[in-house]
Amino acid sequence: MKRRTVIVSLLAFNLTLLGSIAPTLANGWEYLGERSVRLVTDRDVIPVRTGKQFARIKLEVKETGIQIFNMTVTLRNGRTIDVPLRQYISKNQQSRVIDLPGRDRSIRYVTLIYRSRPGSNERAIVKLYGKTR
Repeated sequence: MKRRTVIVSLLAFNLTLLGSIAPTLANGWEYLGERSVRLVTDRDVIPVRTGKQFARIKLEVKETGIQIFNMTVTLRNGRTIDVPLRQYISKNQQSRVIDLPGRDRSIRYVTLIYRSRPGSNERAIVKLYGKTR
């Protein structure tokens, strides 16, 4: 009986995960990573574990809205791309699409600078997506 419960739980988890990613993948966007950010700090990093080249990126926010001021994209070759985002992204909404310049656009990590809320225990989930063309 315990084994059946574990299998059903794993299946439900996988379906939930696929359900949250599949609509984005259908439009050519690939999930690159996410970060649960505490709104008492003002800087977080989303590591990217794929070596693919991306032409565009965007963010999606879950749980609570967040004011993002700046984003820095660090490429695998060491080059950085500064993106002054200056955008409030509401819960369950996405940022504008950011075009990445140049030819070598393999992302190592993305650093986010956002507004903190002193004394807050809220968290936002920030998801990063990329598109190859």
